[in-house]
Amino acid sequence: MSTDSHDKMIEAFQEYFKYQKQFEYSGTDEAGIKARYWLSEIRRMASIRREEIQLKRKKRKVARNGKPGRPSKLTRLNEY
Repeated sequence: MSTDSHDKMIEAFQEYFKYQKQFEYSGTDEAGIKARYWLSEIRRMASIRREEIQLKRKKRKVARNGKPGRPSKLTRLNEY
């Protein structure tokens, strides 16, 4: 159950790891610049994903009529 923003964030992490490794072991400035770029992209995508999660939680809360947590279980006691 993956979303587009989640998939993009994973791709950004993979790119970041690639350039971070190059920067640490090769010491090239270009790799450091690219690693910082991908960190910025991860931050941007994380903000987008965070908003998506908040919206989904709000929708669930509305579906539960504002009650926090899981819906109550149906038992015979609830019927009376």
